[in-house]
Amino acid sequence: MVKKFIDSLARDKKDHIILGIIIGFPLVMLLGVYGGLIGILFVGAKEVVHDWLLKKGTPEWWDFIASAVPIIMFMILNYVYDIRLFIR
Repeated sequence: MVKKFIDSLARDKKDHIILGIIIGFPLVMLLGVYGGLIGILFVGAKEVVHDWLLKKGTPEWWDFIASAVPIIMFMILNYVYDIRLFIR
């Protein structure tokens, strides 16, 4: 079932997911929520500047979402981990 879902994703979306992981993980680990926000701004700027203004790609909301979801996931995991440490 998971393999079928992954196979159904377009290669472009898989590339954006990997981009979100590569950008998001270090930023969130180093800067927390602020790093996640920086990462989301970065992938949004990539869609606007590189794809839309410079016409070097096709700007798509789904590309932005595919890049932002891993960053948001890391932000949530980081938040939950911080809360767990605070409770102890």
